[in-house]
Amino acid sequence: MLEPKTYDHGGDKTICYLTFDTEDIINVKRKLNQVWVELAKNKGLEVIILSLHEVLKNFFKEDEYRIEAGVDAVEYEDETIEVYHSLGENLKNQEVIENAILDAQKKVDPKNGVLFITDLEAIHPFTRFGPIEQKIYNKINVPIVVFYPGEITGTALKFLGFYPEDGNYRSKHF
Repeated sequence: MLEPKTYDHGGDKTICYLTFDTEDIINVKRKLNQVWVELAKNKGLEVIILSLHEVLKNFFKEDEYRIEAGVDAVEYEDETIEVYHSLGENLKNQEVIENAILDAQKKVDPKNGVLFITDLEAIHPFTRFGPIEQKIYNKINVPIVVFYPGEITGTALKFLGFYPEDGNYRSKHF
């Protein structure tokens, strides 16, 4: 973080994934402020936190399609999967998560700041984070730490431990 490497096979951006088992989601959330934020502050970094749960909650609260689709899903249980798929498409088409990350990075001091992206589990079942990183990678200009519930499998990541392995991340994995 403090000394980013250029010409790395993983890319030239300082995007790091702090990967943890899904069983540890609650524990990681509890320690976010008392451990991770404090550690960053002790290293002289100013932390901005972006919760994807909050991003989705705010989007779906106002999204007209979600309101209509939600009524259908309650009335017709077998349409629930289709509703989730449609909600995910709407979320992706409007690039809600991508725009939220790019907006949040504007609040980060590029010299001594870092963006923590939390609550990735909230994007399931709508999308995965790999395609989001790919879309915005060239627009990232501040260090980012992604708190990633899943598994590291060699050089690939496995979101939530059950999605297929994705080796297209250009970031560093820990």
